[in-house]
Amino acid sequence: MIMRIIAGRNRGKKLLLPNFEGTRPTADLVKTSMFGLLDIYIEGAKVLDLFAGSGALGLECLSRYAESAVFVDMNPKSCDLVRKNAQSMKYTPEIINLPYDKALLNFKKRGQKFDIILLDPPYHKGLESQALLKIVDLGVLTDDGICVVEMAKEDSMDAKVYDYFEELKNRTFGIKRILLLKRKTI
Repeated sequence: MIMRIIAGRNRGKKLLLPNFEGTRPTADLVKTSMFGLLDIYIEGAKVLDLFAGSGALGLECLSRYAESAVFVDMNPKSCDLVRKNAQSMKYTPEIINLPYDKALLNFKKRGQKFDIILLDPPYHKGLESQALLKIVDLGVLTDDGICVVEMAKEDSMDAKVYDYFEELKNRTFGIKRILLLKRKTI
């Protein structure tokens, strides 16, 4: 499998793939569809790539003129891979090697908010719902913020999530589903 940046200033740039267990790179076809849904929100956005893996999603946002991207992954190998992929494109983003909940708490303490949060956690563990509820609880998403969730198609979102988010798009690709969620105004 070849992974690359699909649009923007780094279009066609190849990314290093993870060669360790526990990662699941997003295929170009899925990325193309995902960013087709998300593209209007990216330019000038502050992006958080939570469960970053190789960093492909956040780097795609930077290539498409996001203002900034922060990458979070608890696996040090993933953080090293993000760093190498970012350096190959001359980016020097913040890369945080922590569990997602601790990283989100640190953002709250710093008063840091994001316009777009990308979530691609391990499948079948309910981490999507947990992370979304933590994002709301800690207030790290801007009032009109967007979350993009990649999850297994058979997994379901906790109903509480829909108290805080409206579902703008829901697309299925083979074994995975992509949700585009917008923060409800309260």
